[in-house]
Amino acid sequence: MKKLLALLVVLSLGAVFAQPVKIGVNLELSGRFATIGTSTLQGIETAQAQLSEVLGRPVELSICDNATTVEGSVACANRFVDEGVVAVLGAISSSMSIPAAEVLQDAGIIMISTSSTNPATTQIGDFIFRMAYTDDFQGKVAARYAFNDLGSSSAIVFRQQDDDYSFGLAGFFVEEFENLGGSTVVVDFVANTVDFSAQINDVLGVDADVIYYSGFCAEGASLIPALRQAGFDQQILGADASDDSQCPVGGGEAFDGYLFTGFGGPDVLSGEAAARARDFEAFFRVANPDATDFNGFTLAGADSYNVIAEAIKNAGSDEVDDVRDALAAIEGFPGVSGEITYAGTDGTPSDRTIAFFEYQVPADNDQGWASVTKFGISTGE
Repeated sequence: MKKLLALLVVLSLGAVFAQPVKIGVNLELSGRFATIGTSTLQGIETAQAQLSEVLGRPVELSICDNATTVEGSVACANRFVDEGVVAVLGAISSSMSIPAAEVLQDAGIIMISTSSTNPATTQIGDFIFRMAYTDDFQGKVAARYAFNDLGSSSAIVFRQQDDDYSFGLAGFFVEEFENLGGSTVVVDFVANTVDFSAQINDVLGVDADVIYYSGFCAEGASLIPALRQAGFDQQILGADASDDSQCPVGGGEAFDGYLFTGFGGPDVLSGEAAARARDFEAFFRVANPDATDFNGFTLAGADSYNVIAEAIKNAGSDEVDDVRDALAAIEGFPGVSGEITYAGTDGTPSDRTIAFFEYQVPADNDQGWASVTKFGISTGE
């Protein structure tokens, strides 16, 4: 009888330890940002394929499509609270990340936004982290490049006024550009705008040296061709939301020569970080042979998974408070997007690499377009 009881105890303990570690994934898998959301999910799933267990237990992803809506993102966050996940990866955008973060902070659940760059995201609370740089850095880098490298003294800035990311990023660009001595004219539009004739008419008489676009490709694929057709031949600068095949596919040759900032990849990372990124890309290509986009969003998704797995391992359990403390203590983690340090930060990695990219349309490849890395800048510089 004692042997039977002992066996039952062992079996019960085995069942407990075999329970999966549950991680939520809140992404824009349909709607305006579906291409970026899909790239991010592919990065997360590829990282899971490389590391499918932690503490000897399988990792289970609970995937929720927020449909690129605030309501959808909040619904996903509430679903994860009910499911009792240890952490949530996503959302990609600031407008979806911030409301989800408020729900998850209140519930005491960890969230790592894969690519929200609005500084306010991690300021919501101590359970909220990100994998990206912030827009005060991104906007300033773009403004300095426009003023110092391109020699621009005047800029037209197109911003999506109903989006936290676009509105905030444009503000940082304008502030820095004007501090350097430049002048700006800001033009607003809203989500799902297709006809930009009114906005373009407003700036037909503006003599600007450069155009800055802080929006997404869902609208940019219409705006940029319309600008070119209206005779605007200035250099156009975009940001990381432009790292999306919707731009060159939807906008065609109007995007030839289009410059944008985005997550740095193997071409601008250095040393071992570059080698890790290349190795990950090779694995990714085999695991996702039909993928059209491999970019910084892919790497950010992968590393969001990697650091939460590392925090669980370091904590020795999936108790949320312990994992949060372990995540906040991470220093020098060897990620595929570069080294990651949360220790001593507000949940934003202390050193991220941003790159300048250029679209070439057409390009001599099967896709008909290419994104070429120009150079990179580290937030630690």
